[in-house]
Amino acid sequence: MKYWQGSLAVILILVSACTSDANVIPEDTDKKSEETVVREPETKFGINIDPYTLQEGVVEDGWTLSHLLAPFGIDHASIMKADAAGRDSLVGLKYIVAGKPFTAFIPKGDTLGKADFIVYESSITDYFIFDFTDSLSVKRFEKPIDIERKTIIGEIVKNSNLTETINQQTGNIALTGELAESIAGIFAWSIDFFKLQAGDRFKVVYEEKSVEGIPFGMGRVEAVVFEHWKTPNYAFYFKLDSAHVEGYYDETGKEMKRPFLMAPVQFSRISSGFTSRRFHPVQKRYKAHLGTDYAAPTGTPIFSTADGTIIEATRSQFNGIYVKVRHNDVYMTQYLHMSRIEDGIRPGVRVKQGQTIGYVGSTGLATGPHVCYRFWKNGKQVDHRSQKLPKSEPLKEEVLPIYLENIREVKKELDDLSWKRKK
Repeated sequence: MKYWQGSLAVILILVSACTSDANVIPEDTDKKSEETVVREPETKFGINIDPYTLQEGVVEDGWTLSHLLAPFGIDHASIMKADAAGRDSLVGLKYIVAGKPFTAFIPKGDTLGKADFIVYESSITDYFIFDFTDSLSVKRFEKPIDIERKTIIGEIVKNSNLTETINQQTGNIALTGELAESIAGIFAWSIDFFKLQAGDRFKVVYEEKSVEGIPFGMGRVEAVVFEHWKTPNYAFYFKLDSAHVEGYYDETGKEMKRPFLMAPVQFSRISSGFTSRRFHPVQKRYKAHLGTDYAAPTGTPIFSTADGTIIEATRSQFNGIYVKVRHNDVYMTQYLHMSRIEDGIRPGVRVKQGQTIGYVGSTGLATGPHVCYRFWKNGKQVDHRSQKLPKSEPLKEEVLPIYLENIREVKKELDDLSWKRKK
């Protein structure tokens, strides 16, 4: 009897052990590994947002730094310290601007609503973090900028211009402005943008800048072909440090830059041309008009069309405020009816081609804002638009093969692009 009792005990123990093992659920190692993965905290401007409630807003007209910080529990003394810290030369925040966004980081559960951080975005790329946690600090940061290579194709239609045509393709005003200025600048010596006609067209390879997927501007134009009056005009950016060469050159290696710009202002219109007989709108009589009038809004920058030396920067009854430049023994130019002369422009000062020397106005005998551009050759006033000016020199023989090989692929890329416009 005892034997069976002992045997039964052993059997019960074994059954119990087997039953226990059968009910054990094998450990799910995948699930365990998933549960042990640490979630990366969500951040904004590099700040962990988990412990914060974010309050966003926009700077309003007339605001100072006090208007921005005080509503978030920042006392007057701290505001003064923050203002001083922001004005440090390494930070460079002199003032805040209406329309710019800001974000306050308020600890969750803080009934007083005092912010630990306040971020002010001065531009799409730059922002400032006001840190009120331990020791007060203000630091400037820059968002990562992505650069993407892009192409654009456009065609001038009736009653249109370069800027409008580009904007139809980009839909981005900031990018449109930069791209139009770049194209006009590249061809400023070879294409008269006041003579564009329907059917003129262009292809451009350029760099587009964006932040967080939002385009905001452009980098460099790499290559462009502008077909004007059915004649293709190529330009390629090229830099070779060993030869001290940098700039834009045509398909044969000739530099785009030439002695004189085609016009002293960008994106205006010719309101009156050079003529021996014109009815003067103020004096009400016929007389010679020995210059070209470019109508443009007051304040539009006026450029010196070539390197030279200022010989006059003054005002007279008829010319209004004006500047006159001597370029060499042959050529002089004059710019009339300015609203004001650029700071530092005075007789004896050397200026570079494209340098701002003044701003469009309507001083003197003028019925509206414009610049009257006058051009002298060998002491005689001539029509600058009819002059055959010297062309640029080609690249040196030892550099030209390098250049031609450098542009070979991008030129093929331009040529292979269809002229069909984006609808």
